[in-house]
Amino acid sequence: MDTYSTIEAPAQGKVVVKKSTFLGFAFPVSSEADAEEIIRAHRKQYYDARHVCYAYRIWSMVNGQWSMVEKYSDNGEPSGTAGRPMMGTMQKAELTNVLIIAVRYFGGILLGTPGLIAAYREAATLALQAATIVTRTQEAQLTVSFDYSAMNAVMKLLKQHSARIVSQQTDLRCTLTIAAPASITAQLLPQLKKIPSLHSDGE
Repeated sequence: MDTYSTIEAPAQGKVVVKKSTFLGFAFPVSSEADAEEIIRAHRKQYYDARHVCYAYRIWSMVNGQWSMVEKYSDNGEPSGTAGRPMMGTMQKAELTNVLIIAVRYFGGILLGTPGLIAAYREAATLALQAATIVTRTQEAQLTVSFDYSAMNAVMKLLKQHSARIVSQQTDLRCTLTIAAPASITAQLLPQLKKIPSLHSDGE
């Protein structure tokens, strides 16, 4: 899969249910580290809230292959009533590289399991409805090294596949880091390996 849907910029929504206030926040994120940093910042900022729950879906490169990372937390709410419904909202919208945080200020009235699920789902939905959905290209990177004499052959293949050069070191032995949609790098690598003296490392 070379493209995915995500959100362009942070957005938020708010819902009040039986005096409990739920603040929903949606963020575009590129890594788990990005998501966890935002979560920590919100838990610090909203230290006086009863719960700060989250869910995120992120594409992650593992051993040269893209895989989906999905994590969520109920942060003290009954199991399955906060993080999971927010995750379901993202899955239904087919969004990835998105973090949703819901902050709850307790209003003194218990909502019960169905009420909590509906409230957290609504907070997530409102945040996503306030966001602009965009399509991004999922790129894979590849690092190759080869003798300078093979430069023309390598560059010809890169041009044919519209791959871009991220970085390069040129000497008697050359090293290039190449980026292209994942399906393109999968086609490109076997052809590059036919070039004498070339070695590759997927990233």
